[in-house]
Order: sequence, then C-alpha cells, then structure tokens
Amino acid sequence: MKCPGQDTRYWKEDAIFEVKCPDCGEVVEFFKDDTARPCPGCGKRLPNPRLDFGCAAYCPYAEQCLGSLPPELLEKQKGVFKDRIETEVLNRLKGQDEAIKRLKARLKFAEQIALEEGANLPVVLASACLIDLKDEAENILKALKVPSNFAKEILAIIEGKDCLENEVINDAVSLENKPYALHLKTKTGQRLGKRF
Repeated sequence: MKCPGQDTRYWKEDAIFEVKCPDCGEVVEFFKDDTARPCPGCGKRLPNPRLDFGCAAYCPYAEQCLGSLPPELLEKQKGVFKDRIETEVLNRLKGQDEAIKRLKARLKFAEQIALEEGANLPVVLASACLIDLKDEAENILKALKVPSNFAKEILAIIEGKDCLENEVINDAVSLENKPYALHLKTKTGQRLGKRF
C-alpha cells in the first residue's frame, strides 16, 4: 500500500502548482511531494516552497516512506510519540489518583532536570512515563507504533543504560518520593534535593 499522502489518487487540485523562478521569471511546475525542481529557463534548482511532510512527525513509517529524516523532524516526531505514550499511561492509571499525582511530579522533575542538564527531553519524558510499567513498556510502544529507534532508546533507559538520561530518570523518581531523595546523580537533581 502506498502512503495516502504520496498516492496521487488522493491528491486535490492544489497538489500541482506553479511558481515563478526568482532568477529568470520562468514558470516552474511543482508536484506537492517534489523536494526541488530545475527551472526550465535558467536551470537553477528551486526548492519546493510548499513542501510539507507534516505527517512524518507522527507516522511510524515516515523513514521508510521518505528516507532519512532531518534531525528537527525526528525530534518533532519523538515529541508526538512522547505525548501518545503519556496519554496511554494516564489512561491505564485512571482512578489511581496517587499514581497519577506521582507520575505528574516525576514528569515535572524529569523535564526540569533534562532541560538544565542537556538530556534528550522526549526520551527522558517517555521513559519517565513508562518506568513503572517496565514489564508492559515494550508492548505499549509496539501498540502505539512508536518508531523502532525511539522505542529502543526508551527501553534502554528503562533497563538502566548508563547515560545522562538514566541519571535524570533516577533523580526524577527519587525527587518524586521526596523523603528518599538520597542518591541524586545530576547537579540539578542535587540542587532540587536540597529543598527537602
């Protein structure tokens, strides 16, 4: 099956349009999925001014469809899937007010520490959501069709990979359980732990 966004059967009238070349004024015809086209007048290669692969931010098959994705789009995609993971975990915790309260505190600490320490924010926040559901995490990620590279990063953190993101999760969990905030690993976590 072809992606509906790339399948010409689903295109509307504005999927094919014309743009004037800024160098010679010749008309250049674009299809909505063209990344660039050569000007028939001067030969200059023009980027598509309407190119929009917004679907790539949430589609788990984006890399297969479009090839390698630019770093900024990969980060946007991770953010979308992090939100889906958080929603799924909150749905599983319905009626468990204390668990939801702890999760929200953990996410707040994780975000603050990750931002100050320079950790990968979407990975940290997704891992913070799933840390209490270690046994179910892989199935949740598969059910949500989280791209495999992002899922691997999350699972590695949950399993205790030695890295900054794991230190951030450790500190967020410790701070969430305030009286037990003893073994804080990041400078930001230690600073926040002094409040208790």
